[in-house]
Amino acid sequence: MPPRPVDISLIISSRNRVYGLTNCLDAVSIAARQADYLRLELVFVDNGSTDETSDVVRQWASTAPIKTNLIYEAKPGLAVARNTGLHAARGRVLAFTDDDCEIFPDYFSTLAALFSSDTEMVMRGGRIELGDTRDLPVTIKPEMEPAVLSSELHAGGFIHGANMAFPHGLVEKIGFFDTRFGAGSPFRSGEDTDYVHRAFNAGVRVEYLPDFAVKHFHGRRELADIKRLQTGYAFGNGALYAKYLFDRRSNMRGMLRWEIRQALMEAIGRRKLNEELGLTYRSQLRDNLTGMLAYWRGPKAKQPA
Repeated sequence: MPPRPVDISLIISSRNRVYGLTNCLDAVSIAARQADYLRLELVFVDNGSTDETSDVVRQWASTAPIKTNLIYEAKPGLAVARNTGLHAARGRVLAFTDDDCEIFPDYFSTLAALFSSDTEMVMRGGRIELGDTRDLPVTIKPEMEPAVLSSELHAGGFIHGANMAFPHGLVEKIGFFDTRFGAGSPFRSGEDTDYVHRAFNAGVRVEYLPDFAVKHFHGRRELADIKRLQTGYAFGNGALYAKYLFDRRSNMRGMLRWEIRQALMEAIGRRKLNEELGLTYRSQLRDNLTGMLAYWRGPKAKQPA
């Protein structure tokens, strides 16, 4: 008898971050118990950890109220790990969060309701709250107003990889994550932005909905940490601008023009990115251009099998 289909697969990848991992997993347990009428699975990808990550997950899974598939993926890179999770996941809906996040108790039930009445393919991203008020307010998305991605909006940050979901059919439609992007890759970030952009270009509706939410415990409390983070994001965005520069369907050229305009306006004193955090449009554009050059000099695309 073939295995019963799974309603939702939650995919989490982790590398050497055993501290705090139990909190992430316990939040999954709470949400799974609240949605015990659903067929759920957790696909946890240990991305080459040298600490006790796999042991912690294995011990937790022995009593967890959710079927858990623990996979060890030796090749580093967030996009690599996410692709490994996609290959293993059996859910009709595929959801992603990060190992430093805690999903809300109604996470699974809310996701199931959102995707239950779709008549077309929809990709969705949810709210990301700051988990610890001692952390600086970055890598979050606390907006309470729903939104739909359009050609006038930048895919970057519209929805975040720390809280996104889409039907399994999207993988068949647009393929896997580009492993040149994302943490641990040549272009450092942007694997989620690239995936959102590809979905949008393929005619898929992309929504931000605050209804399903996670808390992000990112631990960044120093301005130097934020500057490094922003540099990585801008570098990855620059590589994306280069990737789509000659694609007429893409609005990435428009986004690059926007970056240039903001830097020029800042130079004459009419724009500021974030003075409090020490971020500027000019440094962002510099990192964009560095990322573009790295893309043109870097490895060519290779579609994961």
